[in-house]
Amino acid sequence: MTSRTFLSRIAFAAGMFALGALSQPAVAQDNDTFRFAAATDIRVIDPIWSLEYNTRNHGYLVYDTLFSYDSKFQIKPQMVDSWTVSDDKLEYKFKLRPGLTWHDGAPVTAADCVASIKRWGQRDSIGQALITVASEIKATGADTFEIMLKEPFGHVISALAKTGSPVPFMMPERIAKTSGFEQIKETIGSGPFMFARDEWVPGDKAVYKKFRGYKPRSEPSDFMSGGKVANVERMEWLFIPNGATAAASLMAGEVDWLEHPPSDLLPTLQKDKNIVVRAVDPYGMQTMLRFNHIHPPFDNEKVRRAVLQTIDQGEYLRVLSDDKRSWEQCRSFYFCGTKFGRDFAPGELLFKKNLDEAKKTLAESGYKGEKVVLLDAVDDAILHPITVVLFDNLKSIGMNVELRATDGATIFALMLKQEPITQGGWSIGPQYADSTNYSVPFLNNALRAGGVGKASIGWPKNDEIEALRAAFLKAPEAEQPAIADSMQKAAYAASLYGLTGQYKQLTAHRNNVEGLIDSPIPVFWNVRKK
Repeated sequence: MTSRTFLSRIAFAAGMFALGALSQPAVAQDNDTFRFAAATDIRVIDPIWSLEYNTRNHGYLVYDTLFSYDSKFQIKPQMVDSWTVSDDKLEYKFKLRPGLTWHDGAPVTAADCVASIKRWGQRDSIGQALITVASEIKATGADTFEIMLKEPFGHVISALAKTGSPVPFMMPERIAKTSGFEQIKETIGSGPFMFARDEWVPGDKAVYKKFRGYKPRSEPSDFMSGGKVANVERMEWLFIPNGATAAASLMAGEVDWLEHPPSDLLPTLQKDKNIVVRAVDPYGMQTMLRFNHIHPPFDNEKVRRAVLQTIDQGEYLRVLSDDKRSWEQCRSFYFCGTKFGRDFAPGELLFKKNLDEAKKTLAESGYKGEKVVLLDAVDDAILHPITVVLFDNLKSIGMNVELRATDGATIFALMLKQEPITQGGWSIGPQYADSTNYSVPFLNNALRAGGVGKASIGWPKNDEIEALRAAFLKAPEAEQPAIADSMQKAAYAASLYGLTGQYKQLTAHRNNVEGLIDSPIPVFWNVRKK
């Protein structure tokens, strides 16, 4: 037994003891309340301003979208009732479905949607591309609006249906007029649940209540599309930072769904007849190493290359799980198994661990022992183990590494900082992403390479990649795979970021939970407790 396994089980036993001391046999919870033990805390509740996955997941409870994807990745209308596209592909006209209301009782209007699209377009890469090519986005009636284009843009509907952060959620006009670079003050949506802000305790829980004014679509629920029916009166999003305590809470019936159970405790959970352990995401998470491209030492391509030469994906994946069924080595930036996810051969591109070669590359870079600040999300069951491996690898090639350890929410806020490390900035840190964005070239935020203001965290600048992104947006479907491959090759050549493999995180829930939707995003409509 590894020391990590032993400590996890000691913590698990302590958690079970604590639960037993606090209560007599676990009291069956009210079927009208659903309790979800999330992997991370909710610190930011503006899903346009923040790219955090937990903020996006919060958004799906509160807000709705104009379009959505079904389980076959076909686009379906959601808030939209009908729409038309002109023959020249320059005019898109939309009509909202009747009966849509905001949580404050006001009707949803076309003006609300126009303002929401424009605000989202300030923050999202495909949204920015849409805003750039649009000559006008305007309301033409109380429930109708149109998008007029200067030239054909074949991704209008898919952009409005995107599921990755930031999602084009609709908000009331008065709220959506807030700059995309400023956080909103109100949380008013038109989705199936209302955010109970007065019960929100950051670091502990967030509470959502059924919105009785919500009018679900008549079609059956299918991934993000169809009828979103709230079957519970109250949904509690709990943050239990100790994974062993969270697992004990699940077994004791104190929570209904544990998003990310500790891998060491999965065998124990699987033996419990009241617990169901399974994968709900067909592709898993892409784990990666992100560099800060705007400050030394990772503004130097050779320094980044040296780090990539330390990567053995199996080494990173094994610390996440001993079960090879839960992970996959993959050299594609778009997720292996997806439309664009060609897994390049190791000899075809830079991808093989060689510490001697990495030391040589680092020496050639001119690196002189400058401090490297490595971010460590100690409460994240995926990021923390990856950080431990990365720390050892950086040290092994002679880097002067300093760990900055804190909780995951704080780490994400730190990664938004563009200041140098002398002013609290950062140098490198692991991240993970789900397939909702990263499987499509123009939605993959990590492949944005327009520099500060036009790239995601790390702010890389690469004109070749940006030109290929622009070409992809205009290319017919038959030409898109070749462009996608060229983007990957350019990203490898620039040492843009490092891929450390695909990991399928198992989830666990009580066996009385029904209607849980298979998705990389935890969603709560149609869920009930029998």
